[in-house]
Amino acid sequence: MRKVGDNCYQWGNQKVYCGKDAKRKAILQGIAIEKTGWREAEQIKITGNQGLLLPSIFNEKNPTFMLHEGYLLISQDKEDKWRVWDMDGATFKGWNRSGSPNYSSYKEKYKMTNPRYYQFDSLEDAIAEAEYSHDWRIEQVKAWLEGDRIEDYPMAMLPSTMRKTLKLRMTNQEKRDARHPNRSENWIPLRLRRDAGAEAKGKMICPTCRETLFPSVEAAKRHHFYCEKYGYQPPNKRYFTPMEMMMVQQGLLKKDAETISSSHSILVLGALSMFILIPYFLDSRANKV
Repeated sequence: MRKVGDNCYQWGNQKVYCGKDAKRKAILQGIAIEKTGWREAEQIKITGNQGLLLPSIFNEKNPTFMLHEGYLLISQDKEDKWRVWDMDGATFKGWNRSGSPNYSSYKEKYKMTNPRYYQFDSLEDAIAEAEYSHDWRIEQVKAWLEGDRIEDYPMAMLPSTMRKTLKLRMTNQEKRDARHPNRSENWIPLRLRRDAGAEAKGKMICPTCRETLFPSVEAAKRHHFYCEKYGYQPPNKRYFTPMEMMMVQQGLLKKDAETISSSHSILVLGALSMFILIPYFLDSRANKV
C-alpha cells in the first residue's frame, strides 16, 4: 500500500481511496485480494525485484512459477515440459536418480540425456520430483548432523559458486586425482569436504531459535536473517509478500522466535480479515439505510 496524495491511499494498482478512513479502506482491499489468493499462495510471478537466482538458459513460456519449500522453482519451458530448478544449488533436478518417483516410468519413454532428464510431462510429476528432492536432501542433512563423520557433509547444500571456490583450493595432485574416469566433474577431495563441513556446521544453528535443520546453507542464512530481524518466517520460506510485510510492520504478527506455519498464517489472516471487515460491512449497511 502507498500514499498517492493528500490523505489518499492505493493498494498496488487498485482503486485509490481518499478522505475519511482512506488508509483503512485501501488496507481492507489489499487483505481481500490477498485472502482470495491464499489457496494458491505457492504460485508466484517472477519479477526483477525479487532477487531470484535464475539460469541464463531459462526459456520459460510464462512468468508463473510454483515455489516449493522456498528454494525449488517449478516452471514450464517452451516445449511444454515442466522443470524443477534448485535456486540455492543453481541446478535443475532430474528424474535420472533411481530413487526418483518418476524414474521407472520415464526411463522407458526417454533417453537419459540432457536436457531430457530435467523435463517432466506434467505439473504433478514435477511436484512429486520436488517433494522427493527436498525430502532426500533433508534426510542427508539430518544424517550428517547426527553422525560423527564431518566429511559426510552433503555438498549439494552448497551453492555452485562455493563449490567452485573449493575447487580453486585443490592442490596439483588433487587436480590430477579429479581427472580419474570414475570421478564426476563435481568431485571434491575429502580434505576440502571436511573443511567445508566444519565451517557449515557452525553456521547451521540459528542463534535466535536454535533451529538446525535446513536443506542448504542459503536456506539457513535466510532463516537466521528473518528470525533475528522479525522473529517470524515467511510462509513461503523465501520472502514476505507485501501484505505479510505490512502485517509484520504493523505488529499484527507478534514477534516470536518460533516459525509460524503457512496454515497458521492463513488462520491469522482469516481471523483478522473477519475482525476488520465485519464492522466495515455493518457501517456500509448503515450508510445505505
